[in-house]
Amino acid sequence: MRRESEKGRWIGFGSRGWIDLHLYAMASVAILSGALLWWTNASWRDNFAFYPPIIEKLRQTRADIVRGYLAVERHLAGERDIRLADADAFFEQAARSVADIQAQLRSVSTMSELSDNLSKLELRLGDYHQEILRFGALSQDSLKAVATRKSYFGVERQASYAIMEKLADAIDAMLGRRIANVARQQNRLNQVLFFVWLSFLAFLGISLALAGARRRKAEKALTESEGKYRLLFDQVMDVILLVDEETGRILDCNQAVATEWGYDREELIGREPSRLRLPPRRASPVATEIRYADGRRVVMRETRLVTHFGEVRNASVRTGFFTFGGRQVRLEIFRDVTERNKDETALKERAAMLRGLGDNLPDGVIYKYELLADRTRRFLYVSQGVERLFHVTVPDALADASSVLSRIEPEGLDALRQAEMRAMDSLAVIDVQARFTDGQGTLRWGQFRAAPRRTAAGGVLFDGLLFDVTGQKRTEDSLRLAKSEAEAASLAKSEFLANISHEVRTPLNGVLGMLQLLETSRLSAEDAEHVATALACGRGLVRVLADILDFSLIEAGRLVLRRDACDIRSVIADVFGVLSLECEKKELCATLDVAGDVPAFIATDAARLRQILFNVVGNAVKFTPRGTVHLSVSLASRRGEETHLLFAVRDTGIGIPEDRIEAIFEPFTQIDGSLTRKYGGTGLGLGIVKRLVGLLDGHITVESEPGGGTEFAFTIRCQETAAPAPKAASPHDEAGTTAPARVLVVEDEAINRMATVSMLGKLGFDASAVSDGDEALDALAAENYDVVLMDIQMPRLNGEEATRRIRCGERPGIDPLIPIIALTAHAMDGDKDRYLACGMNDYLSKPVDIAALGRAVAWAAALRRSLTALD
Repeated sequence: MRRESEKGRWIGFGSRGWIDLHLYAMASVAILSGALLWWTNASWRDNFAFYPPIIEKLRQTRADIVRGYLAVERHLAGERDIRLADADAFFEQAARSVADIQAQLRSVSTMSELSDNLSKLELRLGDYHQEILRFGALSQDSLKAVATRKSYFGVERQASYAIMEKLADAIDAMLGRRIANVARQQNRLNQVLFFVWLSFLAFLGISLALAGARRRKAEKALTESEGKYRLLFDQVMDVILLVDEETGRILDCNQAVATEWGYDREELIGREPSRLRLPPRRASPVATEIRYADGRRVVMRETRLVTHFGEVRNASVRTGFFTFGGRQVRLEIFRDVTERNKDETALKERAAMLRGLGDNLPDGVIYKYELLADRTRRFLYVSQGVERLFHVTVPDALADASSVLSRIEPEGLDALRQAEMRAMDSLAVIDVQARFTDGQGTLRWGQFRAAPRRTAAGGVLFDGLLFDVTGQKRTEDSLRLAKSEAEAASLAKSEFLANISHEVRTPLNGVLGMLQLLETSRLSAEDAEHVATALACGRGLVRVLADILDFSLIEAGRLVLRRDACDIRSVIADVFGVLSLECEKKELCATLDVAGDVPAFIATDAARLRQILFNVVGNAVKFTPRGTVHLSVSLASRRGEETHLLFAVRDTGIGIPEDRIEAIFEPFTQIDGSLTRKYGGTGLGLGIVKRLVGLLDGHITVESEPGGGTEFAFTIRCQETAAPAPKAASPHDEAGTTAPARVLVVEDEAINRMATVSMLGKLGFDASAVSDGDEALDALAAENYDVVLMDIQMPRLNGEEATRRIRCGERPGIDPLIPIIALTAHAMDGDKDRYLACGMNDYLSKPVDIAALGRAVAWAAALRRSLTALD
């Protein structure tokens, strides 16, 4: 690690620093190794410089001793030319040499590496020196000794000489060993140093290899890092400029200058950023400077600049300052805020517009208020409408919400607070109407609507509208009153139609009943024709009455459609069967074509479909004096289970003028409405048809040509279904059954009572009659009857109540299970279901057909017999 600055920041060695460290270590080890080698070589030289002179002196000493010894021996042998002085000189010189060697050894005895061995050598040299002196003394004594002692001294001299030689050999051996030891030590030391040097070289080589690999890896990582950061630098969508602080010129920039401004990087590098900027349209905005705790600073400002394409853009500039490559630079980041400024301007304009709308909203207030967790309320915003509605200024409303809320009536305020509590739990929208007092003390109605949203503090914010709905409430009250009046009028109309139906059907029942009785009598051909005509007219009157009632139900929206499975081909056959007599009378050719893909059974209201077909086909027969009437049925479309059937009725009749086609569907409208018209009718048939087709989710069209015939086409929506389960045969389906049965007729109208009893007698039943419900209960308690024919509308006790009492078993002696058949002039939709629900077993509407009466009574009598058999 090394210090970068005086502030104490530490940075790690890079790859170059790592290699430098190894170089420093290598140089240090080389110096140390050289010093060690120099020291060892110096020591070796000292040893080898010290010992050779000593060895040479020892050799010279031994030579001097030998010369002196030979001189003495030769002199003793009688050679007179040998001087004794020379022998003494040899011995003295040898002694001095040994003494010099001793002095030299004593001078280096303080060196640690020599002292241990030199002490022994010095002792040997001392002995050698003494022995030289002794030998010299023996030599002198030998020269002075008498002849008898000469042999003694000769032996002593030889022994001394042998000792000297032995000492000299020992000293030579010691010096040789010392030199050998020094050589061996130097060799070992050289081997150790060589091994250390080789290890250092190996370590250094490995270290340099590792450092090189690390450097290459670091350089690769650095290159990749630089590439990555360069890529990131270029991928930033904001324009980034690196600017020299001293010269003010651009040193580098990212790729965004090309994508955002349209400049090449080479165009900008070396230029001053100020050349890109435009002078501000107004005073330059003040730059914002931010200083951080570590001394860094950032300057933020906005500017305008022109791109390479000539576009003027607004930019937000964020500038940072730092040192890069030994120079002071600044990094400028330009973010395009042109669209943001436009959005902010549009947002401000929109806010101003909304504020203007809120302030100018007639009879309304826009508000935002907060309901805190402690249930306190405060307005955060309120429009000027609060002044118009409550005569409270906006500042007062914002300062104190109660100045507005206190104007709301307690009942409405409670409802508003309850809605607020629910909104706090479920965030449900508030929609409350409440009365409030305006500034003039007038009570007015207000509609409070607000959408809640939670706040971080646990409260709820309500964004809402308050509308003055006083006028709307008045309108609602008027509409409510009008609706009540309309419903009352509709009820009165329905009651009127029901009463008319009842009052018309009651005498018609008597008339048609008597005519049917008369028809069963023995009449002449002329009289039988007259009776048949009268019956036909009466039944036509019944159809007119049925059309009027159906039309009134459709107009009132009270017609209920059923959805049962029916055989479409059977329905069509029934219609053609009814109209076949009229076709035969007029010699018309009536044809039928049902496509093969038409389902066998469909789910729809069969009765209403039969009514539509009867009216449309009946009109075709009615208005076709000669020619053909053709009905075709085909599959118009099919989507899943939903099916649309197309019915087309084509005739060759008189046709319809084009200007009257739309009018024929209007109620009580006919093509020819003059007093001299040829064809009769009420004009309700096609009006009912159009409305029934609409109720069946279809539509009807007409194509006609006067004198060329007419084609009516209509569709209905239905579902293909399976065949219904077959109904079990019942006595009700058996015609002409005249098993003995006692029948009680309960009828308040005398003519109807007489006609019904007579028809039952003609059918073979034993019938008796009473005039109201009370008499019926008395009669049933007094005698046994099998069937009761019960009228509904009677004085004192009506038919419904009498039936309930019979079923409840209030009167002893009355069988509560006796079959009861409703025989009534109430033939409105739903009447049959109501009477069956009160306990009756069957229903017949007036005027009653004698055959239908016979079947119903026979069925009831059979039911009675089956119940008796079970008992």
